[in-house]
Parts: sequence; C-alpha cells; structure tokens
Amino acid sequence: MTTKHQEVLKYLEQLIANGTISEGDALPGEMELSRILSVSRNTVRHALNQLAQKYKIERTPGRGTIFHGEDSNENGMKTIGIINSSLMYTIYPELIHGIEDGLYRGGFSMLLANGNYDPEKERESARRMLAHEVAGLIVEPMNSALLTPENEFVQILSNAGVPVITTNCAIQGTRASSITMDDEWIGYRAVEYLAEKGHRRIACVMKSDTQAGPLRLQGYLRGLADAGIKPEEKLIHTYSQEDEPIIPGDHFTRMILDNISEIPTAILFFNDQIALQSYSVFADYGLSIPDDISILGIDNIPESAHVRPGLTTFNHPKYLMGKLAAEMMLARLGPHNDYISYGVSMKPDIVERNSVKTLL
Repeated sequence: MTTKHQEVLKYLEQLIANGTISEGDALPGEMELSRILSVSRNTVRHALNQLAQKYKIERTPGRGTIFHGEDSNENGMKTIGIINSSLMYTIYPELIHGIEDGLYRGGFSMLLANGNYDPEKERESARRMLAHEVAGLIVEPMNSALLTPENEFVQILSNAGVPVITTNCAIQGTRASSITMDDEWIGYRAVEYLAEKGHRRIACVMKSDTQAGPLRLQGYLRGLADAGIKPEEKLIHTYSQEDEPIIPGDHFTRMILDNISEIPTAILFFNDQIALQSYSVFADYGLSIPDDISILGIDNIPESAHVRPGLTTFNHPKYLMGKLAAEMMLARLGPHNDYISYGVSMKPDIVERNSVKTLL
C-alpha cells in the first residue's frame, strides 16, 4: 500500500523525470502541493525530506525549494551524526529540536546517539557513525573541561574526515567549530546582578568537569573582586560527574547551611536543575525564598517557571543554539566551504521571576 507521502514523492519525481522541473527551478510550494494532492503540509514536508535523500535541493525561507539536480554529496549521504551526553534532560530536548529543524530545512536527516555519561559508549557511537559515512558530526562531549588533544574521543574527532561542530564547549586540538554561551561572562553577570540588588554574601555551586562550570566560577570570582567582595571558601562548592551526589542541589545547599554561622543572602547554582533541588531544603530549614535567601539559576528550563516562587535564571538559547549549529554544519558542507573552524559565543538575558530579593 502506497502511503500519502510516497504519493507526493512520486508526483515530484515525475515532474523531474518529464522535465517539468529542471536544475535551478523551484519546486511547487508546500501549500500548493497540499492543495493539489489533498494531503497535509506535514505529509508534504516528509516527502521533501525523502526527496532530499536522492536529489540536491535547497530550502530557504522566502525563496522556496530549489531543485539542483542529482545529489552532489561525495558519500551519497545526507545524514549528520548527533552525539550528546544526555538527550532527555534540561536543555537538550530543545537543543536537539533546533538541530533537527535546521538540518531538515537543509535537506539532511540526523542520526542520534545518547552518550549517557559513558565514555566508551560516546567513543563507540562516533566510530559507528563514521563507519556509517555520516556527512558530519554535531557533538557535546561529556567531561568537556577535561578533554585534551591526547584524549581518545578528541583523537576520533580530529581524524573524522568530516566537519565537526561542538555545542556548549570548544575542544582544543581539533578543527571543530563551536557554539557556546559566554560562560565566564554569565558568572560575572550573575554576581553583578546580585550585587546591584544589595547582596554581599553570595554562595556558588558549580560543576567542575563540564567546560561551562570552571568558566562560570572564574566569572563569579572576578565579579566578586570587582564588587569589592572577598570570596569565602565555605560558600564555594564544586563537584564532578564522578563524585556527584545523587541530588547535588540538596546536598550542597545543606552543606552551605550547616557549615557556616551566617547564611548567605544568595546562591548561584550551575544550572536550573540543581537550583530547583534546593527548594525543598530551604523548606526543611524553615527558610523562605526570596525573603530569607535568594536563588539564581542558569538555563531557563520549563520547570523554572512553574515552581513557587518562580526561579530567576539566565535564558539559555537552547533551540536557537541547535538551529545555529545545524546552519554552521550546512555551511561547512556547502560549495563555499573554506574549512576554517570558528566559534560563536552567546550572551543570554536574565529572566527575572521571584526568587531574588532586592536588599537595598
């Protein structure tokens, strides 16, 4: 039985075969195909994606879909490999959504692997994808702060023979391009924001083996210095994946509250997920957010808007980062690719909710 998207694909291939559509011509638009063939636009998009596996087409807003003849990809592949340490948590569903949308519009599909914080699985996923002859790799490696040019995974990427784009980190020793947040600036801006509201005792909980963590801690310390605030060792806690407590936000919040005579007025957490874990701790200690203590997160995950009080946080541009990573990959694969690797760094806005109190 022929499916609806196969019928649309057959219709388009007939237009190409009989010369109705030649190289450089625009294909019928999605709405036109939907009307002519009595199918949904999703069905049309599915068919166009299938067509892109056989032919070279260019889909750009405002220009429509342009037919460029037989696929010129030397491997005959229109697939990009995506390797991520955690697919289903925090920022990653939206980031991968952005990657998929960007690749789809460029006529590419994606092959997805979850490293699941397992270095061997991460390495083997890369090997399998390259054996599958993917046209490129978009990766966010685990333990990104610890990677060196001698690392086995870095060596695999260095010798991949295809373009590599990294998200949320930049890997030294490779020709990979990268798209990140300006994490040192985030740490600095967090302290600046809290200091502007009168906070002088600002605690910090950071992850040490993810590249963003040390950079945010560096910015935090620079922010304290510029605000004339002396850092307090008991207010600064770091942890790695290897020694991560089961619930780090709970664990380190209790450490901060139990080991000091005077509680801080604010805590900056590595991300929203960790920050949200602290809410129940403050309730256990009879402390109110933000009246007794202010909380600042990073990432703006959906849950941050649904707790009470809502979490003030930095808005990680998750979808946009994924979309731009895909566009960077398509540019590297395009006819004007000059093999120059480069980095894009993004400064996110603060989303103000109700977890930070003004003390002035």
